[in-house]
Amino acid sequence: MSGPPSQAGFNLRQQFGSGTWGSQAGPQMGRPAGAPTASGLYTPPSIPQPIPSGPVPVTPGPVPITPGPVPVMPGQAPMTDMDGWAFPPSARVPAANQPAPMPVGPAPVMRRVTTGLNRPVSRVRVMMGVIVLVILIISGSIIGIAYFNKETKPTQQKVVAVPTPNSAPQYLDPFNDNTYGWNLESEPGKYSAQIGGGNLTLEDDNHKLLWEQLPGQHSFSDFTLYVDATLTKGDPQNGYGVYIRGSANANSDLATYYRFELYGDGAYGIYKGIISDGGQTGYTKLVDYTPSTAVNKAGKVNHIRVMAQGSTLTFTVNGYELQTLNDTSYAKGTIAFFVSNTTDAKAGAQAQFAGFGIYKPGA
Repeated sequence: MSGPPSQAGFNLRQQFGSGTWGSQAGPQMGRPAGAPTASGLYTPPSIPQPIPSGPVPVTPGPVPITPGPVPVMPGQAPMTDMDGWAFPPSARVPAANQPAPMPVGPAPVMRRVTTGLNRPVSRVRVMMGVIVLVILIISGSIIGIAYFNKETKPTQQKVVAVPTPNSAPQYLDPFNDNTYGWNLESEPGKYSAQIGGGNLTLEDDNHKLLWEQLPGQHSFSDFTLYVDATLTKGDPQNGYGVYIRGSANANSDLATYYRFELYGDGAYGIYKGIISDGGQTGYTKLVDYTPSTAVNKAGKVNHIRVMAQGSTLTFTVNGYELQTLNDTSYAKGTIAFFVSNTTDAKAGAQAQFAGFGIYKPGA
Protein backbone atom coordinates (compact mmCIF):
# COMPACT_ATOMS: atom_id res chain seq x y z
CA MET A 1 0.00 0.00 0.00
CA SER A 2 1.32 3.41 -0.79
CA GLY A 3 2.10 5.99 1.86
CA PRO A 4 -0.46 8.66 2.72
CA PRO A 5 -0.35 12.05 0.96
CA SER A 6 1.44 14.86 2.74
CA GLN A 7 -0.83 16.89 4.97
CA ALA A 8 -0.58 19.15 7.96
CA GLY A 9 0.67 17.33 11.04
CA PHE A 10 1.47 14.14 9.11
CA ASN A 11 4.26 13.13 6.79
CA LEU A 12 5.67 10.30 4.73
CA ARG A 13 7.96 9.27 7.57
CA GLN A 14 5.01 7.72 9.39
CA GLN A 15 3.20 4.86 7.68
CA PHE A 16 -0.35 3.68 8.22
CA GLY A 17 -0.76 0.72 10.58
CA SER A 18 -3.47 -0.92 8.47
CA GLY A 19 -1.58 -1.10 5.17
CA THR A 20 1.16 -3.25 3.70
CA TRP A 21 3.77 -1.32 5.63
CA GLY A 22 1.58 -0.77 8.66
CA SER A 23 3.27 -0.79 11.96
CA GLN A 24 5.29 -3.55 10.35
CA ALA A 25 3.33 -5.96 12.49
CA GLY A 26 3.35 -8.43 9.64
CA PRO A 27 6.32 -10.36 11.03
CA GLN A 28 4.56 -10.65 14.40
CA MET A 29 0.85 -10.95 13.73
CA GLY A 30 -0.50 -14.05 15.49
CA ARG A 31 2.76 -14.60 17.35
CA PRO A 32 2.43 -14.65 21.15
CA ALA A 33 4.71 -12.20 22.93
CA GLY A 34 5.62 -14.51 25.78
CA ALA A 35 7.07 -18.01 26.09
CA PRO A 36 5.27 -20.81 24.27
CA THR A 37 2.82 -22.90 26.24
CA ALA A 38 3.88 -26.24 27.60
CA SER A 39 1.20 -28.14 25.69
CA GLY A 40 3.88 -29.71 23.51
CA LEU A 41 5.55 -31.40 26.46
CA TYR A 42 5.67 -35.16 26.34
CA THR A 43 3.33 -36.62 28.97
CA PRO A 44 4.50 -40.01 30.28
CA PRO A 45 1.95 -42.72 31.09
CA SER A 46 0.69 -43.02 34.65
CA ILE A 47 2.31 -45.59 36.94
CA PRO A 48 0.16 -48.77 37.23
CA GLN A 49 -0.52 -50.01 40.76
CA PRO A 50 1.47 -53.16 41.72
CA ILE A 51 -0.35 -56.52 41.76
CA PRO A 52 -0.91 -57.75 45.38
CA SER A 53 1.26 -60.74 46.34
CA GLY A 54 0.75 -63.57 48.81
CA PRO A 55 -1.83 -66.36 49.14
CA VAL A 56 -5.46 -65.74 48.37
CA PRO A 57 -7.38 -65.55 51.66
CA VAL A 58 -9.88 -68.35 52.30
CA THR A 59 -12.88 -67.93 54.55
CA PRO A 60 -12.43 -70.40 57.44
CA GLY A 61 -14.98 -73.07 58.18
CA PRO A 62 -16.27 -76.18 56.45
CA VAL A 63 -17.69 -75.91 52.99
CA PRO A 64 -20.69 -78.24 52.53
CA ILE A 65 -20.77 -80.49 49.50
CA THR A 66 -23.94 -81.33 47.70
CA PRO A 67 -24.50 -85.10 48.12
CA GLY A 68 -24.24 -87.21 45.02
CA PRO A 69 -21.87 -89.63 43.39
CA VAL A 70 -18.74 -88.23 41.77
CA PRO A 71 -17.18 -91.11 39.84
CA VAL A 72 -13.43 -91.11 39.58
CA MET A 73 -11.52 -93.21 37.08
CA PRO A 74 -8.16 -94.67 37.98
CA GLY A 75 -5.32 -92.19 37.25
CA GLN A 76 -7.74 -89.33 36.75
CA ALA A 77 -6.67 -85.87 37.98
CA PRO A 78 -8.59 -84.36 40.85
CA MET A 79 -11.98 -83.19 39.76
CA THR A 80 -12.89 -79.58 40.32
CA ASP A 81 -15.99 -77.51 40.21
CA MET A 82 -16.36 -74.45 37.99
CA ASP A 83 -14.61 -72.28 40.58
CA GLY A 84 -11.49 -74.44 40.71
CA TRP A 85 -12.24 -76.29 43.97
CA ALA A 86 -11.21 -79.99 44.03
CA PHE A 87 -13.21 -82.70 45.66
CA PRO A 88 -11.16 -84.71 48.21
CA PRO A 89 -11.04 -88.52 47.98
CA SER A 90 -13.66 -88.89 50.69
CA ALA A 91 -16.17 -87.12 48.44
CA ARG A 92 -15.57 -89.40 45.47
CA VAL A 93 -17.51 -92.54 44.56
CA PRO A 94 -15.35 -95.57 43.66
CA ALA A 95 -15.83 -97.65 40.58
CA ALA A 96 -19.08 -99.53 40.08
CA ASN A 97 -17.68 -102.90 41.28
CA GLN A 98 -16.89 -101.45 44.73
CA PRO A 99 -19.44 -100.60 47.40
CA ALA A 100 -19.74 -96.96 48.29
CA PRO A 101 -18.51 -96.26 51.82
CA MET A 102 -20.83 -94.64 54.26
CA PRO A 103 -19.85 -91.07 55.05
CA VAL A 104 -18.47 -90.74 58.55
CA GLY A 105 -17.62 -87.60 60.43
CA PRO A 106 -17.93 -84.00 59.35
CA ALA A 107 -18.40 -82.94 55.77
CA PRO A 108 -15.19 -82.93 53.76
CA VAL A 109 -13.41 -79.65 53.06
CA MET A 110 -12.36 -78.66 49.57
CA ARG A 111 -8.89 -77.25 48.79
CA ARG A 112 -7.84 -74.59 46.29
CA VAL A 113 -6.19 -75.83 43.08
CA THR A 114 -3.57 -73.38 41.78
CA THR A 115 -3.02 -73.36 38.05
CA GLY A 116 -0.76 -71.37 35.76
CA LEU A 117 -3.56 -68.84 35.27
CA ASN A 118 -4.18 -67.92 38.90
CA ARG A 119 -0.80 -68.63 40.50
CA PRO A 120 0.24 -65.71 42.80
CA VAL A 121 2.79 -63.34 41.20
CA SER A 122 6.16 -63.23 42.95
CA ARG A 123 7.27 -60.00 44.61
CA VAL A 124 10.51 -59.97 42.62
CA ARG A 125 8.63 -59.91 39.33
CA VAL A 126 6.36 -57.13 40.59
CA MET A 127 9.34 -55.04 41.68
CA MET A 128 11.10 -55.58 38.35
CA GLY A 129 8.00 -54.44 36.49
CA VAL A 130 7.72 -51.29 38.64
CA ILE A 131 11.42 -50.48 38.11
CA VAL A 132 11.05 -50.82 34.34
CA LEU A 133 8.02 -48.51 34.37
CA VAL A 134 9.87 -45.90 36.45
CA ILE A 135 12.83 -46.00 34.03
CA LEU A 136 10.47 -45.52 31.06
CA ILE A 137 8.74 -42.60 32.74
CA ILE A 138 12.01 -40.86 33.64
CA SER A 139 13.36 -41.40 30.11
CA GLY A 140 10.14 -40.00 28.62
CA SER A 141 10.34 -36.93 30.85
CA ILE A 142 13.96 -36.27 29.85
CA ILE A 143 13.10 -36.63 26.16
CA GLY A 144 10.12 -34.30 26.57
CA ILE A 145 12.15 -31.62 28.35
CA ALA A 146 14.93 -31.86 25.76
CA TYR A 147 12.38 -31.47 22.95
CA PHE A 148 10.77 -28.46 24.65
CA ASN A 149 14.14 -26.76 25.14
CA LYS A 150 15.12 -27.42 21.53
CA GLU A 151 11.87 -25.92 20.22
CA THR A 152 11.90 -22.81 22.45
CA LYS A 153 15.56 -22.04 23.06
CA PRO A 154 16.73 -18.88 21.27
CA THR A 155 19.31 -19.43 18.57
CA GLN A 156 22.99 -19.05 19.40
CA GLN A 157 25.20 -16.98 17.10
CA LYS A 158 28.89 -16.85 16.32
CA VAL A 159 30.82 -14.42 18.49
CA VAL A 160 32.97 -12.03 16.52
CA ALA A 161 35.27 -9.26 17.65
CA VAL A 162 33.75 -5.82 17.21
CA PRO A 163 36.63 -3.70 15.92
CA THR A 164 37.19 -0.09 16.70
CA PRO A 165 36.91 1.81 13.40
CA ASN A 166 40.44 2.30 12.05
CA SER A 167 39.63 4.94 9.47
CA ALA A 168 38.04 8.37 9.30
CA PRO A 169 34.23 8.22 9.22
CA GLN A 170 32.36 8.91 6.03
CA TYR A 171 29.55 10.29 8.16
CA LEU A 172 29.43 10.92 11.92
CA ASP A 173 26.83 12.56 14.15
CA PRO A 174 27.12 12.54 17.96
CA PHE A 175 23.49 13.73 18.26
CA ASN A 176 24.38 16.57 20.59
CA ASP A 177 22.27 18.99 18.53
CA ASN A 178 20.63 19.24 15.13
CA THR A 179 23.61 20.65 13.29
CA TYR A 180 23.05 18.31 10.34
CA GLY A 181 19.37 19.19 9.88
CA TRP A 182 17.40 16.05 10.74
CA ASN A 183 13.64 16.27 10.19
CA LEU A 184 12.27 16.91 13.68
CA GLU A 185 8.65 17.41 12.67
CA SER A 186 6.43 16.15 15.48
CA GLU A 187 2.77 16.00 16.43
CA PRO A 188 2.00 15.53 20.15
CA GLY A 189 0.03 12.38 20.85
CA LYS A 190 0.97 10.84 17.47
CA TYR A 191 4.70 10.94 16.81
CA SER A 192 7.83 12.90 17.61
CA ALA A 193 11.54 13.16 16.77
CA GLN A 194 14.11 14.83 19.01
CA ILE A 195 17.89 15.25 19.10
CA GLY A 196 20.02 16.13 22.09
CA GLY A 197 22.13 14.74 24.90
CA GLY A 198 23.85 12.33 22.52
CA ASN A 199 20.61 10.67 21.37
CA LEU A 200 18.22 10.66 18.43
CA THR A 201 14.85 9.85 20.04
CA LEU A 202 11.95 8.59 17.92
CA GLU A 203 8.49 7.96 19.34
CA ASP A 204 5.23 6.79 17.80
CA ASP A 205 2.03 6.71 19.84
CA ASN A 206 -0.44 5.71 17.14
CA HIS A 207 0.42 2.10 16.14
CA LYS A 208 2.52 3.11 13.14
CA LEU A 209 6.11 2.98 12.00
CA LEU A 210 8.09 6.22 12.15
CA TRP A 211 11.38 6.49 10.26
CA GLU A 212 14.02 9.21 10.25
CA GLN A 213 16.20 9.44 7.15
CA LEU A 214 19.76 10.64 7.13
CA PRO A 215 19.69 14.38 6.21
CA GLY A 216 20.80 15.43 2.74
CA GLN A 217 21.07 13.45 -0.44
CA HIS A 218 23.61 10.95 0.87
CA SER A 219 23.76 7.56 -0.81
CA PHE A 220 26.00 4.75 0.39
CA SER A 221 26.95 1.55 -1.43
CA ASP A 222 29.71 -0.25 0.50
CA PHE A 223 30.17 0.72 4.14
CA THR A 224 30.24 -0.33 7.79
CA LEU A 225 27.61 1.27 10.03
CA TYR A 226 27.78 1.54 13.81
CA VAL A 227 24.92 2.63 16.07
CA ASP A 228 23.68 1.92 19.60
CA ALA A 229 19.92 1.35 19.78
CA THR A 230 17.58 0.94 22.76
CA LEU A 231 13.83 0.43 23.08
CA THR A 232 13.22 2.91 25.89
CA LYS A 233 9.42 2.87 26.05
CA GLY A 234 6.54 0.55 25.14
CA ASP A 235 5.65 -3.13 25.08
CA PRO A 236 8.29 -5.74 24.18
CA GLN A 237 6.42 -6.49 20.92
CA ASN A 238 7.56 -3.15 19.49
CA GLY A 239 10.35 -2.95 16.93
CA TYR A 240 13.21 -0.56 16.13
CA GLY A 241 16.33 -0.53 14.01
CA VAL A 242 17.90 0.69 10.80
CA TYR A 243 17.21 0.86 7.05
CA ILE A 244 20.09 0.60 4.57
CA ARG A 245 20.31 1.07 0.79
CA GLY A 246 16.90 2.72 0.72
CA SER A 247 15.40 4.46 -2.32
CA ALA A 248 12.22 6.39 -3.08
CA ASN A 249 9.49 6.25 -5.69
CA ALA A 250 6.46 8.44 -6.36
CA ASN A 251 4.58 6.90 -3.43
CA SER A 252 7.17 6.64 -0.67
CA ASP A 253 10.52 8.03 0.48
CA LEU A 254 11.52 4.45 1.31
CA ALA A 255 10.07 2.20 -1.34
CA THR A 256 12.97 -0.24 -1.62
CA TYR A 257 15.44 -1.05 1.15
CA TYR A 258 16.91 -3.62 3.51
CA ARG A 259 15.49 -3.23 7.02
CA PHE A 260 17.21 -4.69 10.09
CA GLU A 261 14.71 -4.79 12.95
CA LEU A 262 15.20 -5.63 16.62
CA TYR A 263 12.31 -6.37 18.97
CA GLY A 264 11.94 -5.53 22.63
CA ASP A 265 11.44 -9.20 23.55
CA GLY A 266 14.95 -10.14 22.39
CA ALA A 267 14.42 -11.09 18.74
CA TYR A 268 15.25 -9.75 15.30
CA GLY A 269 14.17 -9.90 11.66
CA ILE A 270 15.50 -8.75 8.27
CA TYR A 271 13.14 -7.51 5.56
CA LYS A 272 13.43 -6.23 1.98
CA GLY A 273 11.24 -3.48 0.57
CA ILE A 274 9.78 -4.25 -2.86
CA ILE A 275 7.63 -2.54 -5.49
CA SER A 276 4.87 -4.45 -7.26
CA ASP A 277 4.21 -4.25 -11.00
CA GLY A 278 1.46 -1.76 -10.21
CA GLY A 279 3.85 0.49 -8.31
CA GLN A 280 2.61 -0.47 -4.84
CA THR A 281 5.17 -0.77 -2.04
CA GLY A 282 5.49 -3.79 0.21
CA TYR A 283 8.14 -6.05 1.72
CA THR A 284 9.35 -9.62 1.84
CA LYS A 285 11.03 -11.49 4.67
CA LEU A 286 14.69 -12.32 4.25
CA VAL A 287 14.92 -13.52 7.87
CA ASP A 288 11.65 -14.02 9.73
CA TYR A 289 11.13 -13.12 13.38
CA THR A 290 13.91 -14.96 15.25
CA PRO A 291 14.55 -15.02 19.04
CA SER A 292 18.24 -14.60 19.88
CA THR A 293 20.27 -14.59 23.07
CA ALA A 294 22.47 -11.94 21.45
CA VAL A 295 19.72 -9.30 21.41
CA ASN A 296 19.16 -7.42 24.64
CA LYS A 297 15.56 -6.85 25.62
CA ALA A 298 13.70 -3.57 26.11
CA GLY A 299 15.52 -1.03 28.26
CA LYS A 300 19.01 -2.31 27.45
CA VAL A 301 21.30 -0.99 24.73
CA ASN A 302 22.18 -3.05 21.66
CA HIS A 303 25.43 -2.33 19.82
CA ILE A 304 24.61 -2.72 16.12
CA ARG A 305 27.14 -3.18 13.34
CA VAL A 306 25.98 -3.55 9.73
CA MET A 307 28.47 -4.14 6.94
CA ALA A 308 27.46 -3.93 3.27
CA GLN A 309 29.97 -4.91 0.63
CA GLY A 310 28.71 -5.74 -2.83
CA SER A 311 25.87 -8.25 -2.49
CA THR A 312 27.02 -9.38 0.98
CA LEU A 313 25.22 -7.97 4.01
CA THR A 314 26.41 -8.84 7.53
CA PHE A 315 24.40 -8.01 10.65
CA THR A 316 26.10 -8.09 14.06
CA VAL A 317 24.65 -7.25 17.49
CA ASN A 318 26.65 -7.03 20.73
CA GLY A 319 29.54 -8.90 19.16
CA TYR A 320 27.38 -11.74 17.79
CA GLU A 321 27.11 -12.23 14.05
CA LEU A 322 23.38 -12.86 13.57
CA GLN A 323 23.19 -13.21 9.78
CA THR A 324 25.24 -12.88 6.61
CA LEU A 325 23.06 -12.59 3.49
CA ASN A 326 23.73 -12.35 -0.22
CA ASP A 327 21.24 -10.31 -2.23
CA THR A 328 21.88 -8.43 -5.46
CA SER A 329 18.63 -6.44 -5.54
CA TYR A 330 19.91 -3.09 -4.23
CA ALA A 331 23.49 -1.86 -4.53
CA LYS A 332 23.25 1.54 -2.83
CA GLY A 333 20.90 3.97 -1.15
CA THR A 334 20.07 6.06 1.86
CA ILE A 335 20.09 5.18 5.57
CA ALA A 336 17.31 5.70 8.11
CA PHE A 337 16.45 4.83 11.71
CA PHE A 338 12.97 3.84 12.85
CA VAL A 339 10.67 2.83 15.70
CA SER A 340 7.56 0.70 15.16
CA ASN A 341 4.54 0.76 17.49
CA THR A 342 3.07 -2.56 16.41
CA THR A 343 -0.67 -3.09 16.33
CA ASP A 344 -0.54 -5.94 18.85
CA ALA A 345 1.12 -3.69 21.47
CA LYS A 346 -0.34 -0.91 23.56
CA ALA A 347 -0.11 2.59 22.12
CA GLY A 348 3.30 4.19 22.50
CA ALA A 349 6.81 3.07 21.53
CA GLN A 350 10.07 4.97 21.88
CA ALA A 351 13.60 4.15 20.69
CA GLN A 352 16.88 5.99 21.13
CA PHE A 353 19.92 5.91 18.84
CA ALA A 354 23.45 6.95 19.78
CA GLY A 355 27.09 6.45 18.75
CA PHE A 356 26.23 6.67 15.06
CA GLY A 357 28.94 6.55 12.41
CA ILE A 358 29.49 5.28 8.86
CA TYR A 359 32.91 4.00 7.84
CA LYS A 360 34.52 2.22 4.91
CA PRO A 361 33.75 -1.54 4.54
CA GLY A 362 35.46 -3.67 7.16
CA ALA A 363 36.25 -0.73 9.45
